[in-house]
Amino acid sequence: MHDNEGLKPGTRDYEERLREEIDHYGKVFESEEGKARLMQPVPASWNELETRAAEIVRATTGDTPMGHMLARMQSRPGFRVLSVGSGPGGVELWLADQCRGAEILCLDVNPGVLELGRRRAQEKRFAVRFEEADLNGVELPRDEFDLVFCHASLHHVLELERLVDQIRRTLKRGGELITVDVITRNGYRMWPETREVAAPFFRTLQERFRLNHTAYEKPRVDREIWDSDAGRMECIRSEDILRVLRQTLRETAFVPYFSLSRRFLDTMYGPNYDLAEPLDRALLESIWQLDRNCLESGKLPPETFFGIYRRQ
Repeated sequence: MHDNEGLKPGTRDYEERLREEIDHYGKVFESEEGKARLMQPVPASWNELETRAAEIVRATTGDTPMGHMLARMQSRPGFRVLSVGSGPGGVELWLADQCRGAEILCLDVNPGVLELGRRRAQEKRFAVRFEEADLNGVELPRDEFDLVFCHASLHHVLELERLVDQIRRTLKRGGELITVDVITRNGYRMWPETREVAAPFFRTLQERFRLNHTAYEKPRVDREIWDSDAGRMECIRSEDILRVLRQTLRETAFVPYFSLSRRFLDTMYGPNYDLAEPLDRALLESIWQLDRNCLESGKLPPETFFGIYRRQ
């Protein structure tokens, strides 16, 4: 049983959350940066951390997440990729540009956001298609795809067991799922041991580093680090992602990272850091080192992971 056991597709509560999700990401991609890059705008601090995380994945598995994707897509002509929860497909369109011989199908529940990607694919003449689908009820064809890609999408899914079984079903023999996702407590809450480390550290920060850019209508300084259920479908069952994947598929690579870095450096507080300023850069380094030490020592659980899975 999970925290949202009473929430089911077709119920009023479910439909309301889905509308909130669609509205939220519609607004995210109204910005000029969002429309131009077709990726969610993030601060420089988060780009820096994502680059470091990719290097951790490379050191552990031999390649970065995108390197793994490209190596497979370039292995032979006509390679077929399904991206589940693609949004406007910024990552997928980049992959298509690097690998013109592959075919990519992008699925997402948000029609307006999909249209942004569809127009770009048509302009560039990329072999990328966009289709609307609610991941909680999608029916995938059997033995259809060489690779399924889930980039920060599983943590928006309520019917995890059903979706992962559909992914298993649609993979060809020898096919793989490649995923990067968030594994916080449900609702994007912190694990208790993470809060014990993050909360006192946050209180030591100057006020300008505690300005919250996402939780309120206008940015506001927090006295305590934000730790409240995000609502919508955000991290609706993030606690269960690894368990469900491991029960249904065979894990061939698993790289955990970000034990607490995202709590200080993502879109909520990350815009407060100017990486050209020595103090801001030094603070980012101290957060990163604390993160790595806590994760490697086992003091804190990871909040993000990279994984590769195959059919059993």
